[in-house]
Amino acid sequence: MEDFGNSLKEGLGSLGSMSIKGFDRAKQFSQEKMGSAVKTEYDQEFAALAARVECTKNSINSASNASRNFIQPNVGARLEDMFNEKVTGKGSAIDKRASYADLLGSTMKSGGQEIGETTQVGQTLVEVGGTFERIGMLEREYLSDVYTKFFKPFSNHLQVEWGNVTTEKRRLELARLDLDAAKAKVRTARTPEVMQQNEQKVRESQAAFDRQFEQTKILLTDADRKSGEFCHYLEEFIRSQMNYHEQAHKMLEETYNKMKQ
Repeated sequence: MEDFGNSLKEGLGSLGSMSIKGFDRAKQFSQEKMGSAVKTEYDQEFAALAARVECTKNSINSASNASRNFIQPNVGARLEDMFNEKVTGKGSAIDKRASYADLLGSTMKSGGQEIGETTQVGQTLVEVGGTFERIGMLEREYLSDVYTKFFKPFSNHLQVEWGNVTTEKRRLELARLDLDAAKAKVRTARTPEVMQQNEQKVRESQAAFDRQFEQTKILLTDADRKSGEFCHYLEEFIRSQMNYHEQAHKMLEETYNKMKQ
């Protein structure tokens, strides 16, 4: 399991207030790291499930970050949107800013008007500039569609579930440390009385571990099942891309045909 350090820190608290349980956990943890302690291993099915959910989480988060970069390549604008989303609550302005197509279009159109639309180059600049202004408007509509129907749900889906899984996995690791520490005490007991006490502790720790194991497995299974829902958001992303490029191609083709007349 991951985050051993976080698990240990959560289970121990400060050194000054370390309980017997915290000391036993620390001892077991340290001995496992040194290879001198027996460690309970999770079954292969559970380990594979946990690894798959962890891999899905990491891959989706990476894809989400890459998607944000793709949708808004400008670093400054991207940081501004992230700040407004998380801090001010204003939300993203990704569909409100002038795009590069807008800027190109207005520059060409302005230049063509200044030259004069009675000249061939002036008329062509105005024509092409107007096309790119329309593409800029289309791009803002596309960005709004992609942000709403793909990026936000894709980025937010399962984040709560994954957070809960991480918490329960840490609790399971602590329960596992408690169980293995109790088993170690049984092996080192020197009197029948101590042996009996330690065996009772093993039974209690085993019951706690089993409960936490089942709870964690339920959450992992649910998160794994829901991961297929990401495909819907990816389909929405492709749909938006297709619509945008299809309409942009049509605008460019119409302008090109006018220029060739």
